[in-house]
Amino acid sequence: MSSGLKIFILSAASIIAASCTDSLQESGPGCGAGENAADKIVNTPVSSVPGILLFYSEDEDILVSGDFRSAMDETGALSAGRAFPSVSSGEGSGRLACWYSVTFPKDTDLESAAVKLASVGGIAKVQFNSRLVKSSDCRSWPVASDLMPQYTSRSRAAASGYFNDRYLNSQWNYRNIGSIQIAQTIRAGADINVTDAWRISGGDPRVIVAVVDEGIEYSHPDLSQNMWTNMDEIPGNGIDDDRNGYVDDYYGCNFVADKSQAGNITWKKRGDSGHATHIAGTIAAVNNNGRGVCGVAGGTGAGDGVRIMTCQVFDGNDGGDALTCADAIIYAAANGASVLSCSFGFAAGTYTSDSAFLSDGESGVEADAIDYFISRSNCKAVDGGIAIFASGNDMYPMANYPGAYRGCVSVSGIACDNLPAFYTNYGPGCDISAPGGERYTGGQDKDASCILSTMPTESFPLYSGDNYLGETAAEYGYMQGTSMACPHVSGIAALGLSYALQTGRHFTREEFISMLLSSVDGIDGYLEGTKTTMTNIQTGTIGPLTLARYRGNMGTGVADAWRFLMNIEGTPYVTVPVGKTSEINLGQYLGGNAAWLKDCTVSISETDRQALGLRDEPVVSDGVLSLTPLRTGSAKLSVRHLSGGSSEESIDSPSGMPVVREISVIARENVSGNGGWL
Repeated sequence: MSSGLKIFILSAASIIAASCTDSLQESGPGCGAGENAADKIVNTPVSSVPGILLFYSEDEDILVSGDFRSAMDETGALSAGRAFPSVSSGEGSGRLACWYSVTFPKDTDLESAAVKLASVGGIAKVQFNSRLVKSSDCRSWPVASDLMPQYTSRSRAAASGYFNDRYLNSQWNYRNIGSIQIAQTIRAGADINVTDAWRISGGDPRVIVAVVDEGIEYSHPDLSQNMWTNMDEIPGNGIDDDRNGYVDDYYGCNFVADKSQAGNITWKKRGDSGHATHIAGTIAAVNNNGRGVCGVAGGTGAGDGVRIMTCQVFDGNDGGDALTCADAIIYAAANGASVLSCSFGFAAGTYTSDSAFLSDGESGVEADAIDYFISRSNCKAVDGGIAIFASGNDMYPMANYPGAYRGCVSVSGIACDNLPAFYTNYGPGCDISAPGGERYTGGQDKDASCILSTMPTESFPLYSGDNYLGETAAEYGYMQGTSMACPHVSGIAALGLSYALQTGRHFTREEFISMLLSSVDGIDGYLEGTKTTMTNIQTGTIGPLTLARYRGNMGTGVADAWRFLMNIEGTPYVTVPVGKTSEINLGQYLGGNAAWLKDCTVSISETDRQALGLRDEPVVSDGVLSLTPLRTGSAKLSVRHLSGGSSEESIDSPSGMPVVREISVIARENVSGNGGWL
């Protein structure tokens, strides 16, 4: 994904252009050859890191050229070198080998320094090191003691066919049964439909998901079993055993720290919030271990969850800039990650088109890193990396970049009422939706309507700048935001890769993403009138939120894990309403002569029967399958008939050939227009 970090702020661009013109008229190089140095500067210093500039050059001797050394002297630069030494050469490094960083004293006028660098022959572009923001308010709330009763008992959980994790019943985002204990306006089926999918696959340790964020508490008792580890590194010995440039990077890497301290993953400094630990739990908290929460791809309790790599780019109040994030993304690609989960982005409106993000064709450092990631095939099931981003929490009619850029999957957030969460970005660039939680659903101020996941095991103070906001939740807690929606889709992608590996299937990257984005539950049918929630983040106003603006703007629909696994498997499915008898024409499965088929029968397992709440047996008559589901859920049925005869073992006539087809049925409270056959 080639992209640049150019911000179309005309006033700032004019200042830079004027500065360039004046400077170059005085110094001579660059403009004298008919080239305006300002055109090489791909963004502005707004919200950028002081004391550092990046530049791109394909001249391998650029650092020793006379023009460059003169520019270093004139600007008071302290040092310069390749931005990514680990990929400075070798197959597949591509554009990354051409990026350099220059450091200056913190009080340096970077606009003037950028113009000086841009005037050097051989430098193609100069970039300010822009900051990114987390897609969450970073507030967390503890788990209430009065848990809902339906699955709190291990024995009842086992009997129901679900995992025995203590708080699974409170994770409405996985299976929403419409309990008003969560919110008065809750809607059953507003979830990712994953609990039934776990009967097919819970994950696979060959799949690695890189969480680019704060540091993850890798020792958390509900995460440790599913953490990725660098087996070529000996933890804590102070040596770069695998010679990759990072010391002690056993669970991942802290890219904000000095490389000699790269293994020092942190998660509770002043400025931290537990954000990454919460995200990691949604992706792959250990399932069926009798404690805590479940993760979308956390396994079945047999050590079979996907693995989480912690790539720390926010370290307290430090980090979160384009260069640090690019470094982490490159590391993830080089160390086997096949899914990238990024709950951050540039502030809303920073870029408003792919053209702006590409700086009219001149890509920037972070985009080149993402391009590198998606070009790498680290999983046998797909021939490229899957990069997933949060759409942003600005109530803005466009997804934030880089998630909005083609090639990345951008995730918007819904609430437990199956409607857009008040904070979510929507519109162009938003590819798919998932539960992000919403504290004010229906006008109520309730923790339970947010997303429950893992938190650092010890509470710590939460600050916004110098403002103390309270203490974080400990061990488990609720959070809200598209930051929480993003890991649902990351987990579903990882679950799909797991199932593909387990069934020996392989897809192109485009095929895989197409299946992911088409495995959804419709949302547009609900987007009429208003909902009551927070309508103004700054003032905290509760009121009516008009829904029409979101119609056609929440991506393809709400991510559905069961549908995705059915698409991976190649099994067609149909959606039917709960509480009504549905008649399904089997001609769509068995051919146009289904009504004339001989000895047509249907069978379903007891587990699948319970999943749909069936009281009566499904029946087939004249090529039509009839069934009446009484609860939301997903199941597979086998339809059997004979072709070419009335008996498998006929004596006086040819024997019939048995034909068996599996059909997937998804039961929902309401069936929307785009929830039918695929």
